[in-house]
Amino acid sequence: MKRSNQIGGLYFIIHLLVEITSFYVITCYIKSPVILGLSLLYDFVAFVMQGFFGYLRDKGLRVNFAFVGTVLTTLSLVLLYVNLNAFLVVTAVSLGNCLVHIHGAELTLRSSKGEITPSAVFVAGGSFGVVTGKLLSTYGVAVPWILLMNLLTFVPILIAERLKAGDGEENLKEYHFSNEKINGIAVIALATFVVVVRAYMGYGIPTSWNKTELQTIALYCCMGIGKGLGGILTDKIGIRLTAIISTVAALPFMIFGANVMAVSLVGITSFSMTMAVTLALIVSRLPKYPGVAFGFTTLGLFLGTLPFFFFRIQSVLTNSIIITLLTVPCTVILCIICRKKKPEPKPDCESLQTK
Repeated sequence: MKRSNQIGGLYFIIHLLVEITSFYVITCYIKSPVILGLSLLYDFVAFVMQGFFGYLRDKGLRVNFAFVGTVLTTLSLVLLYVNLNAFLVVTAVSLGNCLVHIHGAELTLRSSKGEITPSAVFVAGGSFGVVTGKLLSTYGVAVPWILLMNLLTFVPILIAERLKAGDGEENLKEYHFSNEKINGIAVIALATFVVVVRAYMGYGIPTSWNKTELQTIALYCCMGIGKGLGGILTDKIGIRLTAIISTVAALPFMIFGANVMAVSLVGITSFSMTMAVTLALIVSRLPKYPGVAFGFTTLGLFLGTLPFFFFRIQSVLTNSIIITLLTVPCTVILCIICRKKKPEPKPDCESLQTK
């Protein structure tokens, strides 16, 4: 297995564990009268701040943010156990989550020679961790058990550090997924817009079938599978075709699967693939700033989910119309800013005969 894929696999585990801790903590406060404020604080620190810390890494601050982040998530569990102020607990866990995220993103991007699969696999781990953390909290698993699980995160972090080779500056020059005829700022802005739409639609997808815990687990697992699959397909069949599959092909399954779990999950899996597509596009235009590139995607996630802190559209029909109207421009945007897959060079018959 490639060294880059090994690092991606290790950070899949790290991401899984950090999200278990994060959503265990958040779910512990689900019945709190200030849960809205806590959730907004968590999303702002965990998502928006990634661009800032990514910039520090890009400019040469070689602190192991994953290690520091895990110390902070460990601290949050200790503070939770002794019942300290909820905002202090959530600040610690969200900042820890932020630091682990940005370190994993930059390390997986720097370790791979122009392939987005390791980073997509890393990101995929989060979906599995979110649902696991929620369930462990809901079922009242004691904090010490989560603390022990969280401490295990140090093991893959240290292994990944031993696997990395150099600073990966040359590898960053190999990301060529965007249409080079389009202005770089435009590519970044449009790709970020697609992330915003993806985040918004993720909450708006009709899932009236989701009534049991097993169905919720299936939902999050398909999200995670889709994120990882998006990276694999982007590298294998090209970013433009992957973008089309993840938008146009996903649309009918998301719309008509409102009451049918199997149909809906196909659409959710496909649609989740856009995560890898947008990251690949942005990092292609910011090869010297992989941390900032990842920060744009998390900023888009925050902006896309922000409206749901204040209102939700309950009508399935209205949500379906909005999803359809948003998918069309996203598909057009991605087709324009994604690079066409170059055909494989045909073998030279004369040279083969000579050999």
